[in-house]
Amino acid sequence: MATYKSLAFRYHKPGDVRREELTIDCGPREMIVKVLACARCGTDRNIFRKGHPKVDPNAPTVLGHEISAEIVEVGAEVHTLTEGIGYRQGRPLSARELHYRIGERVTCQSRIARYRNGVMLQTNPIQILSFQFNAGYSQYMRVTEEMIRSGSVLRVPDSATDEEAALVEPAACALETIFQTPHATGVDEDGRHRFRAGPRPGGRALIIGSGTVSLIYALLCKIEGSAVVHILLRSQAKADLVRQVLGDGFQITIAEPMDGLDLEERLEREAALVERLRERTSGALFDDVISACADPHAQRLMLKCYNMEGDAVGAAFGGTRELVDQADIDVHHYRQARTIGSSGCSTRCMETIIRWLAEGKLSLKGFTSPQHFTMDSDPAEFFQTDAGGLKPVLYPWE
Repeated sequence: MATYKSLAFRYHKPGDVRREELTIDCGPREMIVKVLACARCGTDRNIFRKGHPKVDPNAPTVLGHEISAEIVEVGAEVHTLTEGIGYRQGRPLSARELHYRIGERVTCQSRIARYRNGVMLQTNPIQILSFQFNAGYSQYMRVTEEMIRSGSVLRVPDSATDEEAALVEPAACALETIFQTPHATGVDEDGRHRFRAGPRPGGRALIIGSGTVSLIYALLCKIEGSAVVHILLRSQAKADLVRQVLGDGFQITIAEPMDGLDLEERLEREAALVERLRERTSGALFDDVISACADPHAQRLMLKCYNMEGDAVGAAFGGTRELVDQADIDVHHYRQARTIGSSGCSTRCMETIIRWLAEGKLSLKGFTSPQHFTMDSDPAEFFQTDAGGLKPVLYPWE
């Protein structure tokens, strides 16, 4: 078995990521992959800025879990890892599944979670890639036995670009979110409500945000049956970017700038913005609202945009660990609205995104920044850049 020298961006503490050379070996029940592209998650930017209670105790570590990679070595005992865990608990892995070949392209599920009735459980995961062991901001990455046994190493179709492969995980997070959103479809003979998961078919959806994940949400809502998808963003430049990536077929509203306003002024502007949106929707507002950014004010705004008829659903994506003033949670009582949160994605949703890419049902081409970051780039710049509004990608071998 070979020993691999790997340049990596290694996180030590908030504000301190260093370019370092690591030595990586492949155990008999492990694999080594060559990282072709690794997209930066917003969580990684927040870790760089503020740290993270589940990451800092394990530092120094290599972050980066949105990966496109090529298999370069397979341990001699990998073919014996038939006993499933996590997502594959109770379902053995077949010889075909375990027949990993040198040169195959893969992406990885970062959260090796426990599952109940097919639903991913957030607490007490088995492992978390990048939180507990080195991940993808590196030239090479070690794939653990647990990743293999849980079915977390996923082959990507030849038709997918490296950038699309790196976006499988964040796209699956978006899909997981909207697949949790419950819309009532009626009641049974005793009055129990029946629900359909996913955006309301034929309904109106609102996406708050304009980054890569926001655009993925907009596209998925269209695919899943929303009749009209509105996107709320902050500037004409953002609007131009959205049209460049998504094309026509989406309703765009530009909000007045609110940065630096005190709370009273902000609430007045938010009220005026909601009235604009109400006018654009003939008074109905929205059946599905997704706050796809980390701004806590956006989550308060989300509560104001629910359809007054009731049974609207809001999805808050992007953890902030921050509080927001004047959030009117009574909307959940008086409007029969529901709000869900999202953290990570199930492996099933990753498999769905991969299948849709292979079938041509979904394309993620053009959803990442054209700016190329390499191992010669300043690590701090990579972690902090807005990359022109789209997701930055590290190319470790360029």
